[in-house]
Amino acid sequence: MAAKQTKHRDVAKKTPPEPGEQLDLIDVTPKNLKEIKPLAKKYKAAMKRRMVAGDQEKALKMEILNLVKVAKLRRLADGTIKFRCDGMFITITPRDELVKVKEDENSD
Repeated sequence: MAAKQTKHRDVAKKTPPEPGEQLDLIDVTPKNLKEIKPLAKKYKAAMKRRMVAGDQEKALKMEILNLVKVAKLRRLADGTIKFRCDGMFITITPRDELVKVKEDENSD
């Protein structure tokens, strides 16, 4: 079995990085880390929420597409399906089954 490797290298043996080369992560600590850290945590949480929202959006899109197929609406000459419903204008584009829902400005 090979000898256990250590994560930390001997600091005295290090040579400075070439211009444009990043330091090893263990050697990089920004002076304003206290400001960066809470923002990084908020960013990560926002990313997780966006990913969950994306999954929900995809599921809802598939439900809409399935219901539109069941309704057997006629496509326009360009292949799109467009209809109004309770102040919304819904468009289904065939190339990638794009779904757009726009609310009328004066509908509440």
